[in-house]
Amino acid sequence: MFLKLPLSALLACAVLSAQIAVVNNASFRADQPVAAGSWAAAFGAFTGATTATATTFPLGTTLGGARVTVGGLDAPLYDVRATQITFLIPGAVEPGVRPIQVILCSTTISGTVRIIANAPGLFVKDAQLPPRGAVLNQDGVNENSANAPARRGEVVSLFGTGQGALSRAVVDGAVPGATPSLASSTAVPQVFIGGVEARVLFSGLNPGAPGLWQVNAVVPENSFIRGRVPVRIFLNGVDSNEVSIFVQP
Repeated sequence: MFLKLPLSALLACAVLSAQIAVVNNASFRADQPVAAGSWAAAFGAFTGATTATATTFPLGTTLGGARVTVGGLDAPLYDVRATQITFLIPGAVEPGVRPIQVILCSTTISGTVRIIANAPGLFVKDAQLPPRGAVLNQDGVNENSANAPARRGEVVSLFGTGQGALSRAVVDGAVPGATPSLASSTAVPQVFIGGVEARVLFSGLNPGAPGLWQVNAVVPENSFIRGRVPVRIFLNGVDSNEVSIFVQP
């Protein structure tokens, strides 16, 4: 089973910094590095940029009068605002501290961003502590919530970004698709739901959206996992931000 969630429902909230601030688009942890191929957002004063959101794939590298380069490579752009630009870190950017530029018609704003192999971040849906995660229940239709909790023993799909290397090449900004195979992450994540390690069935890109990491995991059957429970992912020793899901009593 493969579950879906619209990209537009996630990228409304994303973050990078200095004169530019860059962060993982899912977790917004400004002190954390990002991974190649992941969603990020640049914050700054982007005078001259025109508000624009991409409506088709593959994503272009110019939008609203702006370009973004990371390590000298053009980044696909999803959304441009006067103070925030949401984009994909190009997949070919090597780990390390890399230059980033936001290029506008009248000026270029420069900064740096630290790239690491895996930088997991989970998308969030509210401002609670921990916030509700962007999660689909096993039916593939209902977003997990207090009114639509998962059951123990069922599969939930967690959505995030920053999975790092993939099992096959994916064009930056393009919809990955499912042929010749799903683009799985080469690193296998550990998922903890309510403090208990969950069985992972899939980790890789959602075939319907660029850069959207999907992890399908089984809710552990321990009876104490009920109500609003915390969820965290570890990938090659790097932890994600903590989110929560709802589980039936």
